[in-house]
Amino acid sequence: MLRPLGLSADAEKIYRCLLEDPRTEIPPLAARMGWPADRLEAGINELLDLALVRYSWERPHELHLVSPEVSLVPLLTQQELALLDKQKEVVASRVAIEEIVAEYGDRAAAGGYHDAERLVGVDNIRLRLEVLLAGVETEVMAFSDGGPQTAATLEAGRPLDESMLERGVRMRGVYLDSLANDGPTARYVGWLHERGARIRTTATLPLRMLIADRKAVMVPMDVTDAAQGALLIRDTGVVAALCALFEAVWEKSASFGASRSGRDDVGLTRQERAVVQLLAEGHTDDVVARRLGVSVRTSRRLTADLMVRLDARSRFQAGVRAIRAGWLPVDDDDQFVPAPASSDSA
Repeated sequence: MLRPLGLSADAEKIYRCLLEDPRTEIPPLAARMGWPADRLEAGINELLDLALVRYSWERPHELHLVSPEVSLVPLLTQQELALLDKQKEVVASRVAIEEIVAEYGDRAAAGGYHDAERLVGVDNIRLRLEVLLAGVETEVMAFSDGGPQTAATLEAGRPLDESMLERGVRMRGVYLDSLANDGPTARYVGWLHERGARIRTTATLPLRMLIADRKAVMVPMDVTDAAQGALLIRDTGVVAALCALFEAVWEKSASFGASRSGRDDVGLTRQERAVVQLLAEGHTDDVVARRLGVSVRTSRRLTADLMVRLDARSRFQAGVRAIRAGWLPVDDDDQFVPAPASSDSA
C-alpha cells in the first residue's frame, strides 16, 4: 500500500511490475501491463518525479528501478515528518479551542446565565442549540409545533440529529398531525423514525420545546411571537415541570404513521376536537392556524365545517351547541360558557 507516499494506483502497479524485472524498456513493459501508451507514460512520470525509477545512463531507453532502500525509505521518512508536523498543528488547535471554550464559559457565568439564558436572534439561538445538542449524553425530548419547515432548515439540522442517533442518544419527538401535509417535513421525520427516533403526533401543542438530558430546556420567550427570542432554562424545578408536561402530552399522542382519520365517540377527529377547544377558549383563526400548524385558510375551513355540522350561525352559538353535543367538557359544579373571540392574534 504505497498511496500514502504519493503514488497513484497505476504508479504502484508499474512499480510492483518493475520489482520483478528491475531493468526493462518501455515496449516490453507496456506489453506486460497491457495498457495504452498514455496511461503507462503517466504512471512512469509519477515514479520518475518521486525518484523511484530512472533511465539508464548507458542505455537511455532502458528503465531502471532505484533500490527501495535508497528511494522508498527516505520517502517514508519525509511523510512521517509531515505527519508529525500535522499532529503538532492539531494539538495546538485543540489547546486554542479549549481556551476559547473556557473563556466563553467564564463570560456566560459572569452574565448570570446559570439558571436562565435569554437568546435573541436566529443566529444566537441556533448556535446555542448546536452547543447544547452536541453535549447531549442520554436523551432529547422535543415538541415541534408551527408550520412546515423549509428544506434548507431541515437539512441544516440533519448532521446534529444524525450525530446524536449514532451516539446512542434516545430521541423522542411530538409533532403536529399537520406535518403529513408537508412533503419535506414528513420525509425528514420519517428519516428520523427509520433511524431509531421515537415519534408521535398530536393535533395541537402548547409550545415549541426541546429538553436535553432532563437538565436544560429551550423554549420561546413568547409562544405567539418567535421574534422575541428563546429562553434556555436550567433551573431544576422548572425543568422538572416541563419534563412532566412533555410526558403528559406524549402519553396522549399517537404513534407516527397511525391513521389520523379515526373519530372519537362523538364523531370528531383529533384535529376537529382541537379546533373546537381552541375556539371555545376564544382564539382567533390566526391563532388556531398557528397551533395546528396549518394555513389560516385551512383553519377557517375547519371552523366553517364544524359550524355547518352544528347548524350554528355564530361562533358563540356553535360553542353552546358543542356543549350540548358533548363536544366540550363541562364541570359538574360549573356551567361552561364559551369565551367570546379574543383579540389574540398570530
